[in-house]
Amino acid sequence: MGVNGQKFGMWNCFRGIHRRKGKKTALDLTAPASDAILKNRKNTWIQLAGHPGGFAPAGPNTIWKKRYTKDNNETQAYEALMEDTAHSIVPLFYREVEYNSEYFIEIEDLLQHFTDPSIMDVKMGIRTFLESEVSNTALRKDLYDKMVALDPAAPTDEERQSQSITKLRYMQFRENESSTAEFGFRIEALRMSGETPSTNLKRVKSKEQIHGILSKFVNNSRVVQQDLVRRLKEVKQHIEDSPFFMSHELIGCSVLVMHDKYDKCGVWVIDFSKTNPIQDGCEISHRLPWQIGNHEDGFLFGLDNLMQFFSDIEIKEELTENIEPSHVIADS
Repeated sequence: MGVNGQKFGMWNCFRGIHRRKGKKTALDLTAPASDAILKNRKNTWIQLAGHPGGFAPAGPNTIWKKRYTKDNNETQAYEALMEDTAHSIVPLFYREVEYNSEYFIEIEDLLQHFTDPSIMDVKMGIRTFLESEVSNTALRKDLYDKMVALDPAAPTDEERQSQSITKLRYMQFRENESSTAEFGFRIEALRMSGETPSTNLKRVKSKEQIHGILSKFVNNSRVVQQDLVRRLKEVKQHIEDSPFFMSHELIGCSVLVMHDKYDKCGVWVIDFSKTNPIQDGCEISHRLPWQIGNHEDGFLFGLDNLMQFFSDIEIKEELTENIEPSHVIADS
């Protein structure tokens, strides 16, 4: 496995120990003391993800994520995942919390294991909307106007004549504006170590644009590149072997990717608010094209492509001067 592989294996082992301890001490965590802390967004992961004000530091090494929907899908998903074979590829879940008449979930702050990391949030799947969200076939002028504002050339002649489109048409138009439709993922946000986050990336679409961002992200480090590809493969294997993942639609889920100056790397699946069990008993592969009713989401199709993009990054080897043997200092 080599030195770097040993470091990676030890890192996974450390997280496993942390998880077992965390589950025993879940009820001892400290809740935020006031509303002010809910506005404290110093944590870089918090800055990258979700709605403004939707995340807050909580107890030691945990964060709160606000629940925006009436249902508790995300809570149920995390509770199930803590007992699933794929529990190691998601943040540790502690509990659901009611605070000032609002609901939050308390989960592991993944940044606790890193030193000023570079972070990338990748939205997965060939669709990021639920089938129920596009079941209404009514024509809407407001969605037509939104589409024209983004791309005046997008409407068909028929749509121009009616000045309206369905929600499904609009949502698929939006998916085609990014790399979602073609590659099954899109880069939502990026933060390089020591820099401010970049979130205006949703229209990154071409292979060249994606390669450029991923090349920047690995910072010309072959160690980081190889470890991230290895971890992505592990995530894929966990998903394929998971009773939970293979029986749920994975809509709106993200892959969170991190590495720091010590070449410590990590990849996790996050965001389960739109993750629903497949009720009608059909099987999904997470790779097939979507048609209404087949529940396919393209998560693994996107993960396969993301792995390939990372694998294809060309690392520029730095030239080093030859050192005479007499000048080499032996390791102590």
